[in-house]
Amino acid sequence: MGKEPLIRDIPSLKKPLQDLEGLKTIKDAMPLLSPLLNELGVDINQIDTQLAKIEELEPSAKEMASIPDRFNDLFASRGWIMYESMNDEVAKAAIKKAESGDVDGAETDLIAYYNVETVELKLNEMKGVETFRERWPLARKALIDYREERYHACVPVILALLDGMVNELHEIGRGSKKGFFAEGANLEAWDSISAHNRGLKALADIFRKGRKKTTTDKISIPYRNGIMHGMDLGYDNKIVAAKTWGALFAARDWAIKTEQGLLEPAPPKRDMTIKDLAYQIYKNNLKKAQLQAWKPRMLNVDQDVPATGDPEAFEPGTPEQKLAEFFIYWRKRNYGYMAKCVSPSPSLDIKRMAAHVREIYSSKNLKSFEYKMINDNAPAITEIQVELIYDEYDKEVIKNVQFRMINKDADGNPSVYGTSESNWEIYNWDNPKIIHSH
Repeated sequence: MGKEPLIRDIPSLKKPLQDLEGLKTIKDAMPLLSPLLNELGVDINQIDTQLAKIEELEPSAKEMASIPDRFNDLFASRGWIMYESMNDEVAKAAIKKAESGDVDGAETDLIAYYNVETVELKLNEMKGVETFRERWPLARKALIDYREERYHACVPVILALLDGMVNELHEIGRGSKKGFFAEGANLEAWDSISAHNRGLKALADIFRKGRKKTTTDKISIPYRNGIMHGMDLGYDNKIVAAKTWGALFAARDWAIKTEQGLLEPAPPKRDMTIKDLAYQIYKNNLKKAQLQAWKPRMLNVDQDVPATGDPEAFEPGTPEQKLAEFFIYWRKRNYGYMAKCVSPSPSLDIKRMAAHVREIYSSKNLKSFEYKMINDNAPAITEIQVELIYDEYDKEVIKNVQFRMINKDADGNPSVYGTSESNWEIYNWDNPKIIHSH
């Protein structure tokens, strides 16, 4: 029998180490590459400086790749696993404390990590899973119970929502309905920290353990069968609730990959050539120069830019023009074009994105908008305060809100304002920051 595959061997964790090995090769080949790079106008001295840092980067890259396996080795049997959006520093601190012999203290720290604020933040991230959206309102009620320490009410709801979400998605991804706790459920996905044989599957095996004897003893693991069948009566505590939330958030990556059809490996990419490498270095240097040259615009509304108007009234390619475009489409109730103005959801195509926009904005009839302040906070980020007046359920609403605009390139990466082939998106379109309302 071969060795059990480790999480550190998944491509996304292995690639940084492979890249470092590649950089070592480049470092050795610099005497041959230098003439070509000089012709492209590349700063050779700057490259040499960066390559000299390889030895410093390698230990931290190896440590980062080792964290998921070490974490799961220590805590999976206790009902915790590492997942993509978990705080790395929290995981590292827990590993350090547990490896020094204080596993109970490390677990206490993990429970503290799942405070109400963290759970609320990660629950909002669950909206990126389309299948979870109809479950989200009930999950919000469970969050209220968690805040009020009504763990007896919170735990069964989250276990049920997790089971139902996986059951629905398992049919999409694997062709058969199986919940999170079902025997034979395939909870693995290619290139995933949580959806690994040492991750969700191990967690589900622990949670589904048979509990056939009624007990009032306090438990520390959310045994699904014991809780839902009324056998484990001592589940009403924060540690069980925290682990239940953790399991839900750990399933997010598997759920998104299932919805996107990414459970299996993608076709292999061709190897990078020396020409590709030289062009990539050229592009990186160009981006660095653009970053260094960037300066925030000092704009006064009503003097430098209009306070309101059609998109044509604003300078093309600006964040204020894109936001005005969004407002005009909103006024026309054109949800398809509104969806093209916002940051896309990784799990939704444009049609489903438009339906999501409709869900949030269809009850609001926009009457007017007026810009109050425009701030270029970073090379790719602008925040715009705007007063909105709209009718909702036969009542006029006046709100001063702040939209965050992000400029992205064709690959969806943040790009310096003014870069060719870049485009502004509204990041917090579904929940803009409220400055004040009346």
